[in-house]
Amino acid sequence: MFLLSILIMALLIIVILSFMLGFGHPLPWIVIGVLVTIGIIHDKLLKKKQLVWQDSMATGIALIDHDHKRLIMLINIFQEATEFNISERKVQLALDEVIRYTKYHFNREEQLMALNQYPGLKEHQLQHQQMIDEIELYMKEYRSDPDVALDHILQFLQSWLMNHIKGNDRQYIPYLTITKLDDDAELHKPRIDDAKPL
Repeated sequence: MFLLSILIMALLIIVILSFMLGFGHPLPWIVIGVLVTIGIIHDKLLKKKQLVWQDSMATGIALIDHDHKRLIMLINIFQEATEFNISERKVQLALDEVIRYTKYHFNREEQLMALNQYPGLKEHQLQHQQMIDEIELYMKEYRSDPDVALDHILQFLQSWLMNHIKGNDRQYIPYLTITKLDDDAELHKPRIDDAKPL
């Protein structure tokens, strides 16, 4: 990214200087065309690296699918922040939001499993905890060597999430008949006292 920034700066300087040759001279326009092409190619390469929601990832459980889509979006925002090196603070905020929402999602997913008495709950909780533990190790690396750690964190988040969604999360789908949570005001299971008199 650093080399790309230097190249763009050099091309911008060439554009400015070449306009001294006159607006009718082809050199500045050629360099502008090169700059636009570099931007388009960079954008396409960046999008190729990003996670994309696919229908095959759907669990059929709206709450879970919503969370997974949001996690994909947050990881992509984190990737853009690291790729464009917006600022250390913005990168940190993007990463913090990914971690915060991941923990929030894990809690919601585990609540649904518990409500449905999913027999694999303990194993799934262990996988979640191992992921959090690994992220914390990467965060220690981030504090000592941010440039290297950011690539490791991004690769880990992308691969872990995709493998988890397409693998482990598929196992609980048949067990989750209650698919909403009370605290989200999404679950309203009729109770005896809610029944209308005949």
